[in-house]
Amino acid sequence: MIKIFEGVMRQFAVLVMLMISTSAWSLDQSATDPLKKLDCLITTDFYIVHLTSYQEPNPDAKKRHKFQAFCQTLPDIGKSYLAVDFIDRDLRQMAIKMHVVEKKDNPDGDEMLDGKILAETVVSNYKNGVAQIQVSFPEKGHYELVVTVGDDMFADKIKIPLRVAIGEPFSWGFLMPVIIFVLIAGVAYLIYRFFLERYRKELNKGGS
Repeated sequence: MIKIFEGVMRQFAVLVMLMISTSAWSLDQSATDPLKKLDCLITTDFYIVHLTSYQEPNPDAKKRHKFQAFCQTLPDIGKSYLAVDFIDRDLRQMAIKMHVVEKKDNPDGDEMLDGKILAETVVSNYKNGVAQIQVSFPEKGHYELVVTVGDDMFADKIKIPLRVAIGEPFSWGFLMPVIIFVLIAGVAYLIYRFFLERYRKELNKGGS
């Protein structure tokens, strides 16, 4: 009976290791999956662009970090560089102007209101497909990068919300790997308790 129990426990240990390995692989995939970078894609009814944000390293920080690419959420205030790739090739032939504007809370509770413009570019054509704008964010909060397509009364606007120094918005997708891991651990524990109780019952029967 003891050998049978030991065999079952070995199989159980293998099962738990497989579960943990699968969960760890899922966590790793969630961190390195290139599809996560799709959150840098901004689409409208007519256009598709890709945003890449950079922030200048802080020389006063204890640990000087290198330039790192971000999307719509930037970790710090200060000098930043926003690059917009025009995936839609038609945009490369059109007049483009960009500006970054502060967003203020609306007392009526509706959409946020525009504040002052922090940076803007002149109307230009970007035949290479990349437009850049430099801006210094004075404080943490919400901002918006506005890409104006066309220079007439019918110009389209691509509005890209930015979050500066206030972290990522809450997402259940971020918690899913943790929830899956906890569920796997719970199932593994229940299986362990089941076989343990079964083993104890067999011992009691043998003792009697």
